[in-house]
Amino acid sequence: MILLKQARSELKRLLHPHAVIPVRMDERVVSSAIVSNILSFILFYIFISSSLVMSFLGLDVVSALSSVAATLGNVGPGSGIVSPASNYSSIPSAGKWLLSFCMLAGRLEVYTLLVLLTKDFWK
Repeated sequence: MILLKQARSELKRLLHPHAVIPVRMDERVVSSAIVSNILSFILFYIFISSSLVMSFLGLDVVSALSSVAATLGNVGPGSGIVSPASNYSSIPSAGKWLLSFCMLAGRLEVYTLLVLLTKDFWK
């Protein structure tokens, strides 16, 4: 719930950059430190679970970890079979879908796209 409320708060902040929009849970303001810890945990959880799935799809540990890290960070090449001397073509289709999700999760600009979908933007 806090993750969704934080996302909504970020969308509002993009429209109104000088507004103070706290995240509330049960009418109480959630501190920014708690929100930051939750977001860090979610990102870490995505990293670990995605790396495990990539390992189950047949990638070695180095390739699994580095492919997820590279896509979450949107940096391109990683290590192992996704090194600069190679590419992502040898990854199974399910892995490419997962890595595509990681790329979207790692992009901060997703908020910019979501702002276009809000009613307040078009007012």
